Amino acid sequence: MKKILLALATTSLFAATSAQATVISYDVSKASTVTNWTDSLSVSKFDSKLGNLNSITFQLGGSVSGAGRSESLDAAASTVTLSLSSLLTLTRPDGTTIVVTNPVFSNAYSLTAFDGAIDFAGTSGAATGAVSSSHTETKISTSASDFALFSQAGGGSLTLSLRAAGLSNASGAGNLISQFNTEAGGNLKVTYDYTAAAPVPEPETYAMLIGGLGLLGLVRRRAAKQAA
Repeated sequence: MKKILLALATTSLFAATSAQATVISYDVSKASTVTNWTDSLSVSKFDSKLGNLNSITFQLGGSVSGAGRSESLDAAASTVTLSLSSLLTLTRPDGTTIVVTNPVFSNAYSLTAFDGAIDFAGTSGAATGAVSSSHTETKISTSASDFALFSQAGGGSLTLSLRAAGLSNASGAGNLISQFNTEAGGNLKVTYDYTAAAPVPEPETYAMLIGGLGLLGLVRRRAAKQAA
């Protein structure tokens, strides 16, 4: 009797296994390059055979690096801000935007009236030296159109576009000369959150269940006859 109940419990466990949510992620990157640039990123699609998508998370990390310098030609002292910046935009094949990130390095410099030499130094000039900054933005999509675009049976790949625009600038003085060297890079992480398809029991499992139920019924009938 105990063996029969154990067999039934084991069979029921296989039959009642519920679907579970899980995630799978893919990374792709673009090395730091002088702005402005546009490049293609090949992203792995979700294999729809694994289950049903719940959401797609796009995590776009951007970096900006380089140097900036400025010379104030003003006749009075001023505070000049040098900002090294890049705007990175990830788009779908149809050109619509998925996520945008904007890494920025910014610093303010107190300068005197023009010292007579345009050398980006002295008391009226400033330079950042080699600097860098990074920033990450995240977008979570639950749209049916993205689910269709980013998945297919067996997986595959999808080509997205990543664009980096240089936005470096100097401000704070009315008469200002500035120069910038700006590079930008990006890293994309795509995470698929999905509910795994429930495993389909093997024919042997059904046979075990049916056989166990039949045997249990037989044992109960025998017990009833003995009691009578």
